[in-house]
Amino acid sequence: MSGIVFGILCSLFQGIGYTTLKKSFKELPSSYAFLAYMLLGLLVWVPVSIVMGVSFGNIGMVFFYAFLSAILSEAFVFFVLSKGEHISITGVYFSTYPVFTILFSRIINGEIITSVVGGFVLITILGVLVIAVPRKFNEAELKNKLVLIYPLLGAIAVGISDTLSKKALYQTDSATFLFCVAFMQIPVSTIYLKLEKQKVSVKKLLKDIATYKYSLLGSFFTVISLIFFWLAFENTLASIASPLTATYPVFIVVLARIFLKEKVAKKDYFGIVVTVLGVVGIGYFYS
Repeated sequence: MSGIVFGILCSLFQGIGYTTLKKSFKELPSSYAFLAYMLLGLLVWVPVSIVMGVSFGNIGMVFFYAFLSAILSEAFVFFVLSKGEHISITGVYFSTYPVFTILFSRIINGEIITSVVGGFVLITILGVLVIAVPRKFNEAELKNKLVLIYPLLGAIAVGISDTLSKKALYQTDSATFLFCVAFMQIPVSTIYLKLEKQKVSVKKLLKDIATYKYSLLGSFFTVISLIFFWLAFENTLASIASPLTATYPVFIVVLARIFLKEKVAKKDYFGIVVTVLGVVGIGYFYS
């Protein structure tokens, strides 16, 4: 049950973080947004993981999987979000990543869940997809095949990463993995900046720090969500944790309604009910 609770908490903070991060791409390149995320990760994850208790056994193996995770499920996700900034269907494609996690976890980790729990997992994914589907499709967006493929590739990358990370967690713990990811993001961030041909000026960053408010705020919430993310994966199967952490669109809709007074579409109400039903079912039948 603790894995389920951690998965929902991860989804809550992820929803807040992703919403804010999308605004940050209007302020600066995605590699700069990832740089802010990396720095906040170091400041938060390292002390938190040490307090939780880092195990240095198999540390080399953990660093390897953490490096893959930093690329596939973190830096590449930033890239995908930046490419899909103006594409309403991006969320639909990217929200399919639990499907790939379940598939790869079955093949690589040999995870098996009961048909009842599997049914509720599918219900949860369906609810998320209903919310993610835009109210209206723009024909110009649908014709841009090159851009539409980015979120699908992102979903596959996250599915692979989550599966391999769970494989590593069978041999270590969430605190150690979090500790390693914090440091592995440094070389990944450096490579990302070079690929986007961006130069970092500390003086300029400090001078224009107010300009990067959305990047810093979004990164902070996403950094917090990753703590619950690895706790969820440590305490339950990847096939269960992944769909739960993907329910962040529910929180995006709810928070927008509460704080921004935005209208909620009927399909979103339906999606929320279906998602909640799926999560409750998973919590009740999985133990």
